[in-house]
Amino acid sequence: MRARIPIALTAGLVIALALVPGAAADRVYHSQHIALESVGSAPLKKGFVENIHANGPKIYAHEIYKLNGAAPNASYEVHLLAYPFDTTCSVAPSDFGFTPLETNRAGNGRADRFFKVSDVPSTIRNATHGIRWVVTLNGAVVYETDCNTVTLD
Repeated sequence: MRARIPIALTAGLVIALALVPGAAADRVYHSQHIALESVGSAPLKKGFVENIHANGPKIYAHEIYKLNGAAPNASYEVHLLAYPFDTTCSVAPSDFGFTPLETNRAGNGRADRFFKVSDVPSTIRNATHGIRWVVTLNGAVVYETDCNTVTLD
């Protein structure tokens, strides 16, 4: 004979589990999937930045850059532009360098960038900032994201 769990107990367990906070890599800033848009007539079927803040002792953040249907066999650069303490991205940005991204003959490519804790200046920690990504080809911006708000801890 199978034991039956009373409906009230089952409902109570469901509510309790729903109220338990899920595990999160970062309690302040959760991962974001951010679309890249073409600038001018640059070809692109789909592109995005996945911005993941792990806040671990070795990896502070991980960014994934993806292009589909971009120029074939091209050498792009993905630049991270930060607007310290400005969530509207209206002041002059700080360029946090770039990551190379190569596309194949179909114009598809992916690159990853990892940040260590020491890569993030203490002067911008525990604050909220604007951030954008731009993708360049031969020095010209061909794809970009909108301004995004990022809170660092």
